Amino acid sequence: MKKIADRFAFILKYITFLLLCLGFIWCIYFLILGAVMPQKTDYANSMSELIVCVLTVISIIFAFIEFSRRTND
Repeated sequence: MKKIADRFAFILKYITFLLLCLGFIWCIYFLILGAVMPQKTDYANSMSELIVCVLTVISIIFAFIEFSRRTND
């Protein structure tokens, strides 16, 4: 069971980093969109908040799995 948990944590780590990088790129896109098109500022702000919320939940899940895995050592 420990091998499976270690393998899952390893995969989840890279998925989390990938999603964080993609979220960063999208947030920069929406920042530029809000700056270039002032009428889209509310939309860009809402989308950026949504991206940050989703990435926060993903990061919390990753942190919980890492914490659980390391306390079993």
